[in-house]
Amino acid sequence: MKTMVAEQFLTDAKGKRTGVLLNLDTYERLREAEEELADIQSYDAARPKIAADLKAGNFTTLADYRAKNNGRRK
Repeated sequence: MKTMVAEQFLTDAKGKRTGVLLNLDTYERLREAEEELADIQSYDAARPKIAADLKAGNFTTLADYRAKNNGRRK
């Protein structure tokens, strides 16, 4: 469902636009989109290093990790 957003601008004494007012729903959607974009960018940045580590065998399986750390819990 597409909603219409009425734009409300803040202006200075000369009529130059200096800001915009958003309703809370629009603001929240923009913040969620910003967070999602940041997550995607972080993933994209990390992906080449992770792929290289996997290809080089630089990883530990969960089973190996548990076996190694099982004796530490007491």
